[in-house]
Amino acid sequence: MQKRILFLMSDTGGGHRASAKAIKEAIDHLHPHKYDIWIEDIWQHHTCWPFNAIPRTYSWLTGPGLPVWKAMWRVSHFPYVQRATFNFITPLIIPGVARYFRAVKPDLIVSVHPLMNHLGLKGLKQAGLDVPFITVVTDLVTIHPAWICPRVTHCIVPTEAARRHALKYGMPAAKLAVYGQPVSLKFAHLKADKQTLRRQLGLEPNRQTVLIVGGGEGFGQVGDIARQIARTVPQAQLVIVTGRNQILKAKLEATPWEIPIHLYGFVENMPELMRASDVLITKAGPGTISEAFIAGLPPVISGFIPGQESGNVAYVQDNQAGAYADTPDRIAEVVLDWLRPDNAILQQVTQNAARLARPQASLEIAMDLCQYV
Repeated sequence: MQKRILFLMSDTGGGHRASAKAIKEAIDHLHPHKYDIWIEDIWQHHTCWPFNAIPRTYSWLTGPGLPVWKAMWRVSHFPYVQRATFNFITPLIIPGVARYFRAVKPDLIVSVHPLMNHLGLKGLKQAGLDVPFITVVTDLVTIHPAWICPRVTHCIVPTEAARRHALKYGMPAAKLAVYGQPVSLKFAHLKADKQTLRRQLGLEPNRQTVLIVGGGEGFGQVGDIARQIARTVPQAQLVIVTGRNQILKAKLEATPWEIPIHLYGFVENMPELMRASDVLITKAGPGTISEAFIAGLPPVISGFIPGQESGNVAYVQDNQAGAYADTPDRIAEVVLDWLRPDNAILQQVTQNAARLARPQASLEIAMDLCQYV
């Protein structure tokens, strides 16, 4: 009978599920057909109302409700607030979580979400199961205290900065390992050069290429940024990924453009798009930044979620692996400067981005986890 690995996550943004899928892909690559791997959104499927509605509020909280998010982030850092919150919700949530654990009977539980650690361990205890419980932190630098539960079997973090936060929040050093951010193996395995990939993608092979992404939902100033770059950087071509935002895609398709553009909705070939590009414009999501580093693609960060993404901006800037600019005008100025033929900055930030890459992170995490099964 196959050993069963259960990943606990919640679809608050796309990063937690993407991280779990990347680790699953790596486990399957290392040990084909050996493990039965489950990825489950505990909050949506195994808690009662109003807790099961929490994931659906995330887009609002990190958009129009950003002031509420900032307040929640600051207040929840106080240990007594965190304890009081968990003590209040535990009797309401844990029975459903425990029932699910008893039904699945996992041989290993892996949390890739900050709210799955303390509560996950409580659910495991109530279920009467004694299996290893491992946290894989999927925030790059600035991690929330809820990520850290010293009672877990093992804790994996992506950077040394995240490790320092984990130690500060009480995680024993002996339980910590640093491997990098888990991303799909496709980013490490792609070796074709830019010109070849551009031809395959239908792009002009010798034209400088700027990739603009807005995450799976196409959030942010994607359209405004693209328009400003089209007016300002005549030597470039634009690759714009609007994700599931069909309204934005239709609007951009109807727009007259000064330079060649290539529009995509939700894509499965992001490794090829990144490797074919010279500059990436993105919000400060940890997965996208880590993917870009592996592709040797320097990012211009156009925005960030206060709290968990704040440290990502500093991480990129401190390592001179990219830039931060928060208006379309300023973003276009940075891109124009980087793409000047007599400017060595682009080559330098590209090299610095590549130095920060951890292309084996998912494989190293997978090898570590499998020791516990």
